[in-house]
Amino acid sequence: MRSGRRRTPQRRVALLIESSRAYARELIRGIARFNQERTHWRVEFTPRGLDDPPPAWLKAWRGDGILARINDRRMARALAEKGVPVVDLRRTLHSKGVPLVGPDDAAVSRLVVEHFRQRGFRRLAFVGLPVGSHRAMDARAEHFRRLVGEAGHEHRQLNVRTVTRGDRWETQCRQIGRWIERLERPAAIMASNDDLGLQVLDACRRAGTGVPDEIAVAGVGNDECLCDLALPALTSVDLNPRKVGYEAAVLLDRMMAGKPVAECETVVAPAGIVARMSSDVMATDDSRVAEAVLFIREHACEGIQVADVLRHVCVSRASLEPRFKRVLGRTVHQEIQRVRLARVQELLAATDVPIKQIARQAGFRYPEYLMRVFRRVTGQTLKQYRQSARV
Repeated sequence: MRSGRRRTPQRRVALLIESSRAYARELIRGIARFNQERTHWRVEFTPRGLDDPPPAWLKAWRGDGILARINDRRMARALAEKGVPVVDLRRTLHSKGVPLVGPDDAAVSRLVVEHFRQRGFRRLAFVGLPVGSHRAMDARAEHFRRLVGEAGHEHRQLNVRTVTRGDRWETQCRQIGRWIERLERPAAIMASNDDLGLQVLDACRRAGTGVPDEIAVAGVGNDECLCDLALPALTSVDLNPRKVGYEAAVLLDRMMAGKPVAECETVVAPAGIVARMSSDVMATDDSRVAEAVLFIREHACEGIQVADVLRHVCVSRASLEPRFKRVLGRTVHQEIQRVRLARVQELLAATDVPIKQIARQAGFRYPEYLMRVFRRVTGQTLKQYRQSARV
């Protein structure tokens, strides 16, 4: 007997996404996850670079929808001529009728500013592309400037020049180096992506500038190959590209089914910031606070209490607490809790470890207490956070 249920029609979908960079490959993984769950797409993909022209096969292609990283007007025109739903995961251009999907740039900048502030930095700077080169990069710069201003800290910004002739890397590194020489130390620099983060670190090495002691650096993208190639290894924001790819696939599927969608930009929260040696420092002249913070970050997940910190630095609570608040804006107990919760978030996002074991590994004696604290601080349950951190 045949079932009365209607089968979802097969959709022919083309991916015009470069395979040359880690971020784009992770987008493809997210799209693959969607297709594995729904199983009604016929995905067509050939390796390409971001700046490649429209492929020769596109003109004769007859399909139902396209997921693309549109990098120029030529590609935008070629896709518009197909007359099928298109979702853009690049966000460099904004073509009429083409929804955009990408990272939440306000949240990206907020993560970096908070990361630097947690380490005591009050002079914050931004290195970005020329204004107008990329909408998302411009947005990161503007959000960073606003957040630093709201916090009452010193802000500086450099937009590197476009170099079309000669040695681009050498020319831009010299420009960055001259700018860094004028920065008052200590300072922390956010680069708009990992490529620029690598250049900032190279410029610091050439100038003999200590990283992270004089200048701390963070990039965006968490391309592990680039971050580990840097000396020292580059702190970076994980943009959650698998989630971006998945959400773009969900949106395209709705469009192909004829369902209404808003012609707007869908943003996905970053997965977090991955701290590496380029920002592993405490920027303060108060040696007791610096010593206390280092002790907390090394031992918070071992179940230490405030009393253990006081014994380690040989200072009374009445003396240390106001100094702690002045430098970090929070108490010793809050810093211990912050480090523990950061470890909880790492374990939830990257493992299937049971909650009871996570609590123990993060220094919480009782899982029930962890659940209450986590929900109060993040606004999510542990289960909700684990689900949202994954595709």
